[in-house]
Amino acid sequence: MAEREELLEAATESLVVFLRRSAPRNPETVSSLGLTLHQFRALVILYAEDGCTTTDLADAVGVHPSVATGIVQRMVQRGLFERHEDPIDRRIRRLTLTPSGRELAGEVVGDARVQRRRQLEALDDAQLAQASVLLDTIIAGLDQARAEV
Repeated sequence: MAEREELLEAATESLVVFLRRSAPRNPETVSSLGLTLHQFRALVILYAEDGCTTTDLADAVGVHPSVATGIVQRMVQRGLFERHEDPIDRRIRRLTLTPSGRELAGEVVGDARVQRRRQLEALDDAQLAQASVLLDTIIAGLDQARAEV
């Protein structure tokens, strides 16, 4: 394998391990909110990507679109999500958080921020600055890839 390929593979694996290990591991934490793990993930994703479609949500949560439809339906019934017609294409339904959904997601994301901050305290100032630049570059690449689709 070429050196760049090895570096890409190592960075990808490290990122996956970090995300897996830093995700909520305690099912009681998620269930105390009255949510399944998929509903929890959907809430956090919609907080970050308000206005996405059910298909987008399915991709982000990692489930089949039919499963995502059920997740969305339950979240709508709980008063956490709303469906809205897309103003450009009436066939598309966009998902948004209700005020109570936004409040709950804000609490969840706030807790996660505290946890992530604790994890990042292992880095010195130079490493934090470098990590910030690298993550901003990755995010810009994601935004560019989405714009090209």
